[in-house]
This record gives sequence, structure tokens and C-alpha cells, in this order.
Amino acid sequence: MAFIRAFLIILVIAIGLTAVAAIDVENSSDERIVRIWFSHIEQENQAMRTIAEEFTAQTGIAVEVISRRSIFDAPRDFANNAELPERPDLVFMQAPDIGNLVRSGFLSPLDLDNDTRSRFVNAAFDAFTYKGELYGVGYSVDTSGLVYNSDLITMDELPRTWDEFFQTAEKLTIRDGDGRIVQRGTLLNPKDMWFNYPIIKEFGGYYFGQLRCGTYNSYDVGLDNEGMLEYVNKMKELQAKGLTLTNPNATESHISAEFAKGRVAMILYGLWDASIYQSMGVNYAIAKLPKGRDGRISQPLATVQGFVINRFTRDFDASLAFLLFILQDEHQQFLIEAGNRGLAKTGERNPANISVIQSPYIRDDPVLSSLSEIGSFCSPFPNIPEGPIWYNYTTTAFRTIFFGDRHGREVDAQEMLGELADAIRNDVALINQIPDQAAFSWSDYVILTALIAVIAFLAIRAARGRKASATEYFGGRLSKRESLLGWILLFPLFFLVITFYVFPVFHNIYLSLTNYSGIRLRDYVFVGTANYREIFTKGIDGLVSMFVWTVSFAISVVSLSFLAGTALATILEKVGIRESKIYRVVFILPWVVPSVITLLTWRGFLDENGLVNQLLAFVGVPSVSWLSNPLAARVSTILVMTWFSFPYFMVVASGILKSIPKDYYDVAKIAGASRAWLFFRITLPMVYRAIFPMLIMAFIMQFNQFGVYLLTEGGPPADKLGAPGATDLLITYVFNTAFNTKRYSMAAAYSVIIFCFVGLLAFVSMASSTRKVNELR
Repeated sequence: MAFIRAFLIILVIAIGLTAVAAIDVENSSDERIVRIWFSHIEQENQAMRTIAEEFTAQTGIAVEVISRRSIFDAPRDFANNAELPERPDLVFMQAPDIGNLVRSGFLSPLDLDNDTRSRFVNAAFDAFTYKGELYGVGYSVDTSGLVYNSDLITMDELPRTWDEFFQTAEKLTIRDGDGRIVQRGTLLNPKDMWFNYPIIKEFGGYYFGQLRCGTYNSYDVGLDNEGMLEYVNKMKELQAKGLTLTNPNATESHISAEFAKGRVAMILYGLWDASIYQSMGVNYAIAKLPKGRDGRISQPLATVQGFVINRFTRDFDASLAFLLFILQDEHQQFLIEAGNRGLAKTGERNPANISVIQSPYIRDDPVLSSLSEIGSFCSPFPNIPEGPIWYNYTTTAFRTIFFGDRHGREVDAQEMLGELADAIRNDVALINQIPDQAAFSWSDYVILTALIAVIAFLAIRAARGRKASATEYFGGRLSKRESLLGWILLFPLFFLVITFYVFPVFHNIYLSLTNYSGIRLRDYVFVGTANYREIFTKGIDGLVSMFVWTVSFAISVVSLSFLAGTALATILEKVGIRESKIYRVVFILPWVVPSVITLLTWRGFLDENGLVNQLLAFVGVPSVSWLSNPLAARVSTILVMTWFSFPYFMVVASGILKSIPKDYYDVAKIAGASRAWLFFRITLPMVYRAIFPMLIMAFIMQFNQFGVYLLTEGGPPADKLGAPGATDLLITYVFNTAFNTKRYSMAAAYSVIIFCFVGLLAFVSMASSTRKVNELR
């Protein structure tokens, strides 16, 4: 009876879950509803909900406003949910992200009347226009300008042209008696291309050219022309005068920090750190950029944020009606004020609506007023799928030009600019490449059948082994009723394992055999082994070098962690119980502190001006480029990850040491053995044999150690653009391939290779564990 009751309960639960899952939300109610993904600012979401209630009262259409963690997650999450029952109808996202979604068929084109268009700045529509079609409307213009310290330079003294900008920057730079700079007129990042882009255009360089119709031509890359070389020479001139960052690892955050300390008069930046400037007492303001040689004010790059409509919305008319309702002037005013935290006026939202720009809320605040004027006259970042490619190469290329290659040698700027432009053009070609669709041949079916047969054979063999073990454990064969009840009770676990472990593995293998990419999120096709052929032909050098370094890294970290952990456990065994407990708590801290916090802390310690080099300077040792030199960076990653891992082995070894017979040590001491001999000939081998399977699993964990990316971001970069960096592991290179070039199928192919290697190691570990268990019987 117990069996029948259990069976019926599980059956009822399964049927209930199936019925619930089978309910289609579309047919669950006749109520019209619009679902919108909006902001990470809760005050802004509340304002949107108030507007939604007013819309519902007027139209009877319900609106659900969903808060979002970050706008940067919107395109990925939208692509994954666009066709699901709980799909969003309206999505708040950045305009540069729409290219991939349009190409993949996720967005609906919009046809707005002239009255609506006349109430917004041009950037609100230009940013969301793709190949002549409008796919969204801008709400906030995220841009930058000339941020200046009013205590160091007044508004009347601001430069009107770029030539005046450079001259004023030199004039405001102050040095002390020893020649050290104590105040800079400006501080630029020579590796940057976003904030420096107006200067690049001033000299004649450009990213992507534009056709007469305004569409970007991704094959027209102007980063290797004469104007670009002139820009490089100008930046080197400023570098020699101390007006650029001197640390190759420094970023715009360092520039903002120097400005917050009152040491810089002018920077090319936005108001993202305005609250910091206020807290530091900096009398800051923002103004338009200087004029170019053509007499027109330079346009900064801008990221426009706005609303798009899901092509798979169940009610396009209702979605469009609510979008137009949002775009009304009074509602834009309400949202912008909420997005800027009301009277705090943080500048987080820069309106695209002309009425809001002209409102007292914006006009009465000099900072917001200046920012809105800049946003009205800016250059939206290209929304084509190829747009973000420059992030893959420009930092590395400019770093090499201005700071030398990874060995510190000076490089030819013209050659590096040519390599930069060619790398971008090559990626553009790869993104738009349409491989031949492959069809299953008889050989493919034979291979697939053989693979399934091998997997089935191994599964059956493993099941029989487990069954024999279970029979021996329970002292005889189980009855059919007991076996059936056992399988029924295990069914939920099997379902979860298949859903979250087995299916993703096979789905990833399938994706590696397609051309799945950022522009083919829905219409990808089977291309066979094309990705694997490219990896083992064009990418074989990078694969081999990464594989060798990844294996070397994993072996080094596991070996050092094992040695350090066992040695500390041995030492703690010799001290008093009270002292031992204190030291164990101290040594285990690296293991329990969140890894992200610790890695970022170590990154600061290993910086050129970090704590480690400060300590070295204190004892008279020259500073070391821990994260800039390839060898030093690799040594740093191994040591930091060892610092993370040794507490685990210390805890495990502490338990094993108590089980080692003391007679071994007593006999060795009588024979005159030293402490080192005892450790290396008795302690270490005994602990090693006991935890060998754990060492294998630790190797697998380090093989897939993504924490290295947080520490070094894969750098220092290789001399050849696009090649793996000095500390790039296979897993971090897969990440870069997937999210930088949007070649998801190629990343899937790399992950399959990693899976095969890690699976082999896991099999070795399991076999070793089984053998040791059998030996103990």
C-alpha cells in the first residue's frame, strides 16, 4: 500500500506540473496587457508604474512594469525571452545593441508621425535607425563633454578650438621645484578611443565611414590613414609633456580620480562620477567640446537609451499605444526627474525630449543644462552589429603604440595602425560570413550512431556496476516493487540532472556545429565541423599555446597549493592547540572571503603603484611590472591562485595527518631522519595517496579558473592583435570569443574541446577512486 500511495502522489504531482507548464498565458485570460522591461533605478520604475496606471485608466489595457538589474543585460535577456510566454512587449535598451537584434528578427519597425519626431532631438531617432528603418525612440542621451574645475579655469577661459585646448592645457600645468607635475591642465588616456574620438576626427581619422544615406559602411575603416598617424604623433607629444596617463594599465577611472582630487583642470568625460566630485568639494561644471578646424563644435560619441517593441509581442497596437503614451512631454518630464533622483539632479538621465530640455528643471541647473545641450548635438555610436569590434583591438593597439610591446620595445605606429584596421576588417568579414549549409551525410549518421552506442554501452556498464554494488550492499536482490519505487523516487533528481546538466552539454555540442552568432540568434544553420576545422587550422597555434599554458598553470597552482597546505598542516600539528586554532582561522580566510573582492584587491596590490611595489621600494628593491610583463603576470596569477587554494588542502591534510601511524615517524627518527626527510618521505606521500582524486578535481577546477580574468583580463596582450594574451586560459579565451566577436558557435566549439579534456580527467579521477575503494575491501 505504501508503494501505491507513493506512486499515486508522484503521479498526481507530475500531472499537475505538466498541466501548469502546458497552460499558455496567451489563452489564460482575455485581458489585454503590455509588459515593459525598464530601469535599474527604482524611483524611475515607480514613475513608470504611475504612468502605466493612468494609461490603464484611459484605455483599459493593463501594463506590467518590470525592474531590471542593468541595461547592459537587456539584449541578451531579451533574445532569450522574446518568444516565451512571459515575453516583454517593450524593452528599454541601448541603441548600439539593436543591430544584432534587428538582423536576427527580434524588433518591430516603427512608423511615427512628424508631430512625435518634432518633439525630440535628432539623436533620439538617428540612434535607433538601422538601414533606413526606425526601430526605437531615444529617451536619454548618455554622452560626455569638457568637464572642468571652475576653481582652476573659468568658463570664459575655456578653449574654443582644439589648438587652444592643447595650449591651455600646457599653460595650466604646474611643476614643483623638482620638476614633478603637481597640477595638470588636462589628462588624457592614450589608449582610449571613445572620449578621444572627437580629437581623432579632428585630425582626419575615423572608425566606420558613412554612405550618403547615413548608413555606416563597416568595411570602410579609417584608423590607418594619414590623419590617424597625425593624431598619434600629437598624443605622443602630449605624452612627453606629462599630459597623458603614464601607467599602461591605468584607465579613465584614474583620470576621474585625479580630477576629483583637484589636480586636473579639464578632462574629456561625463558626469558619471558627479557624486564623487561633490563629496570631494570639487567645483565642477561641463561644457561643449572645442570647435574643429571646420568651425563647427566637435561632437562627442553618445550612447542613446530608449524603447523598442518586441516583434513577437502579442498585441502590437497596445504596445505602440503605450509607447506613444510614454513619449508625451509631461510623461517624459516625470520620468526624467525620477531618473535624476528628483531634486538631487544626479545627471544620470539626459533628456532627448525637447520640452524637457527647455523645462525649468533642466534650465535652472547649469550642469544639467550644459549636458542637455551637448546631448542635443552629439554623434550616436554606430548601431550596426560590427560596431563594438573596436573594443577588441584599440586598447591593445594604442597601448603598444604609446607604451611599447609587451617586452617594452618601441613599435612602428604606421604598421600597428595598419594591423589594427586590418584586424577590424577581418572581424567584419567573419561576422558577415555566410558558411555553406551542411547536410547530414551517411558518414555523419554512422559517427552519430557509434557515439550514441558508446555512450549507451558506458551507461549500461556503469548501471550494472552500481546495481551489483547495491545488491551487495543490501545483502541480496531488490524486489521489482522496491526497484520501481526507487526509480520513481529518483525521477525528480534525474529530471533535474538531464535538464540542467545533460541537455546543455548536448545543446552546446549542437551549437558548435552551426553558425550561431550575434547576428544569427534565430536563423542559424548546421555547418558541420567548420568551426572545428578553423580551430585546428587557422587557430591551432593559439590553441596549442593556450593549452600548454593552461595545463602548466593548473599543475603549478595545484602542486604549490598541495605543498603549502600540507606543510602548514604539519606545522600546526606541532604547535599548541590554542595557537593552532588561531592560525587555522587566519590561514583559512583566503578561502572564505568572496573571490571577486579578493581578486580586485590583489589587482590593486600588484598595480605599478600598488602596495607590493611600495613595499619593495621601502626595502630598496626596484618596482616590478607584475601585470604588464608577460612572465611576471604569469607568475603573479599562479601565486595569487595558490594563495586562494592552499587553505582547502590545509584543512584536508589536517584530518589525514591524524590517521598516519606515529610508528612511522618514531622508526625514522631512531634511524636519524631529519624533519625534511620525514615530511618529504612519509607525510607528503601518505597525504598524496589519500587525496589523489581530490588533486585531479582541483586540477580540473584550476583548468577552468575564470578568476584569472578578473585579475589580469587575460593580459598583458599579445604582440599580434587578436591573439591570446599572456595569461589567457582556454576558458577566458572562450569568453572573449563569445562576447567580444559574438561568434557563439566558435566559442561553443572551444568549450566542447575543453569538455572532452576535463571529462577525460574526471573519468581518470573516478576510476582512481573506485580502484582505491576496491583495494580497501
